[in-house]
Amino acid sequence: MLDIKTNPTDRLFCIQQPNDLPTSVFPVNNGLLNPIDPFNVSSYSAESSFPNLTASSSDQQTQNADFLVADARADFSYSVSDAQLKPQAQSAIANTDPLTGTISASQLNFADPGNSLSTARNVVGVQNGSISLTDFVGVGDSKDFYRFDINTKSNFNLRLDGLRGEVKLIQDRNRNRVVDLGETIDSSANSGQVSDVINVPNLAPGTYYVEVYTFSGSTNYNLNLSATSVPVVPDITTPNGVYNSNYGYGLVNANAAVSSTLNRSSLLPALADLGGTNWALDVINAPEVWNQNITGNGIVVAVVDSGVDYTHPDLDGNIWRNAGEIAGNGIDDDRNGYIDDIRGWDFVSNDNNPMDMSYEGHGTHIAGVIAAERNNFGITGVAPNAKIMPVRVLPASLYGELNNVAAGIRYAADNGANVINLSLGNEFFPSTQVNDAIEYANNKGSVVVMAAGNLGDIQPAYPARNADRWGIAVGSIDINGRMADTSNRAGSGPLDYLVAPGVEIFSTTPDDDYEIETGTSFATPQVAGVAALVLNANPTLTPAQVEYILTTTANRNGLTG
Repeated sequence: MLDIKTNPTDRLFCIQQPNDLPTSVFPVNNGLLNPIDPFNVSSYSAESSFPNLTASSSDQQTQNADFLVADARADFSYSVSDAQLKPQAQSAIANTDPLTGTISASQLNFADPGNSLSTARNVVGVQNGSISLTDFVGVGDSKDFYRFDINTKSNFNLRLDGLRGEVKLIQDRNRNRVVDLGETIDSSANSGQVSDVINVPNLAPGTYYVEVYTFSGSTNYNLNLSATSVPVVPDITTPNGVYNSNYGYGLVNANAAVSSTLNRSSLLPALADLGGTNWALDVINAPEVWNQNITGNGIVVAVVDSGVDYTHPDLDGNIWRNAGEIAGNGIDDDRNGYIDDIRGWDFVSNDNNPMDMSYEGHGTHIAGVIAAERNNFGITGVAPNAKIMPVRVLPASLYGELNNVAAGIRYAADNGANVINLSLGNEFFPSTQVNDAIEYANNKGSVVVMAAGNLGDIQPAYPARNADRWGIAVGSIDINGRMADTSNRAGSGPLDYLVAPGVEIFSTTPDDDYEIETGTSFATPQVAGVAALVLNANPTLTPAQVEYILTTTANRNGLTG
């Protein structure tokens, strides 16, 4: 991770992103998994998809993008511990002691092989308690599977010691007894004496599996599982509708939002699903809007991020052009303070080339979700005829200076951006610079859409936490309507918070490529795209009116977690 120096009044912004198998950006990249010196950090970063991002700073300091998850523990524990239980098929220990709460090994069905989901060993006592197991893996027996149930929404914790290998938390969502793509909720792979730890807040009720796998050799290991119930927070009735502390007002719904904008008494006619990598468009009902010739035409969406690969063949026709500027004449023709800014501005290098040079193509991926062209190849964006204004405020490391982020927001608003996408933020401390810039953009008529963050926290990161005053905060769900474990929730205080697909999103990346990414970074442009469709239907709407339409038409059906 690069250490970016800032001015005394700056701090870093980072992208917001979680941690399942595909990578994405918060702005987080694989480099963010390295240890961070808390006394030598700087700036702000993008919202991407890594689980252990940290952030700390004040407006006079710098900050980093790693958000650390506390290692929560249950207040009491049950215990099961017996050396090499599998080889010896232990089963003769006494049953649960009603005084001590100790659970016997015989209740764990150790006679089962436990080498697959279908033969996983049943574990009881995880809910509101702690189970400690000692077992063995080795040559010819490289995997162990355990099955347990969670009856209420819970904060789940796992610790594995003594094993050179990997541990995974799995949910067999389609119940086919096979670990399919997207069914690994979290994993950890450390070696030697380093403990593997998995922490998943707000784990939804259901049946889960733990897989323990050895890379090589034979060894005993110690496994601890615990889950603590999360208190149920009742929904709140607000002028915008019913508000849930997890998913806010619900899933953004392009069909309902545009229908409301057009004052229709019914929804636009439903269409068959596109399927495949376009599943997110189906979930938010975008194709029904396109069928009415509402595709974002005439709407400009600024991607304030790591830049955009404006030469990508699926984006090049939808890049904003500054009509007031003459290219290459070295003159600030439109007198906006930026020379030859024909397609946006790079606030990192302070030039007119906002090309995406980030390690993961963060800004380019976001641009594709919003407005990839509707052609015969690649993907299609939510608003496929909107224009993308590239505004580069994050360097390749995806840790940017606050003054650049604030300047980028103001540039977008001053140059006509109808919508501003901010897939960046920090967990703990607001920035006066950035907040003032967002308020400025809101007052200029820009709808600001902000990633909620990826710590799995009970409330959004900054600046999305300020969506009670300006803009929209966005959390992430998967294809089944389940909130991503790492997505920050809405919080108990009502704010304009929506969810959108953000798990395994396929979109454009630099060098004419496409990748799958996961994180609230990639849920946010889904909402930005729907905002563009609403404004295409009625360009006279104010930001407050757009936010009201999106929140009051959101879909609450089928959302969990």
